[in-house]
This record gives sequence, C-alpha cells and structure tokens, in this order.
Amino acid sequence: MKNILLLILVCVGVVSCDGRKSHSESLQKAVEEFRDSVGPIEIIKYIPEDYAENVTDTILSNGFRVKIKTYTDMEHSYLNEFKTDTVTNKHYYRNYIADIVVLKDEKKVLVVTIDNDFIMKNDPSLDVSFKNEMTMHGIWIDQSKSDNHNNVVLDFSFCQPETDFCYDYQMIIEANGNYQIKEIEEHY
Repeated sequence: MKNILLLILVCVGVVSCDGRKSHSESLQKAVEEFRDSVGPIEIIKYIPEDYAENVTDTILSNGFRVKIKTYTDMEHSYLNEFKTDTVTNKHYYRNYIADIVVLKDEKKVLVVTIDNDFIMKNDPSLDVSFKNEMTMHGIWIDQSKSDNHNNVVLDFSFCQPETDFCYDYQMIIEANGNYQIKEIEEHY
C-alpha cells in the first residue's frame, strides 16, 4: 500500500510538470514581443515651440536710452538626444538673439547683435562647443551700475540646456559707443 501511494504521488508530480513557463517569465516575454512589434518611437520637442519676441526701450537718468529686441532664432538649435527604453527623445533648444541699440542724448552710439557668434568673437577662451551647445537665457540693463556712471552696463547669460552650467557676461558701453565685455567669474 505504501508503494502504491508513493507511485501515485510520483505519477501526479510527473503529470503536473508540463514544462510551462512561470507567470513572470511569460510577462517578460510578452513585454519583449511588444517592444519588438512597436518599433522605434521618436518624440521631438522644440523649446520654445513658437517664435517669441520681446522689445524693451529704457531711458536712463544719465542720458542713455537702450533699446533691446530679443527674439527666437528659428534657424539654429541645440539638440539634446536621449533614449528611454524604445523611446528616443529629441529636445531641440532654440537660441535667442538680442539686437541692441544704444543712444546717448538721442544720438545713436552703438548698434550690435548679441548671439553666440558675437560672444565667440569677444571671448577667445571659448571653444566651438560654446557656439553649438549654449543658448542665451537673458539680457538686461544693470541700472544701479549704469545710473552712477557715464556708461551703460548690460548683463547677459548663456547657459547649456538641461544643466546648471552658465556663462555670465557684463558689457560696459561708453558714451562714444566703445564697449568692453568681461566674463563674470561666478559659474553656477
């Protein structure tokens, strides 16, 4: 009787092992088959999506008038590409360009366009990666420094998208239109 019971248990054990996969193995195989059937997915995003323009016209107490027109460069962008599973993300960061007109006592003393090429020309320490990877994040008048002297001080910042790395500059414009640019050494 013992042998018959043992034989029945062995037979039940052999019959119940039909070679099927476990639940987790089946799920993993289904996920892999789905990924293979979907093919590559590409998500393209432009930042900013549309053309943007901002115009400021500032009159200072020291006789200067500064017109700044900042607009989106729709022709050039910096690509940051990364992949998550089967999804390829492409983020295109459009740069900004600033057209500056400076007047002293209503006489035009300087007209300049500030963009990556302008910075590359005025800061020889930069390499070509600056031009390809940095975007302008803002330009503004430093009114406290401008009002106390016979000049205009503009501050502007170029940053690498999706990082905290920036170059900050200060542009000092004199009454005769001469200017000098210096990098503010605090990188954040």
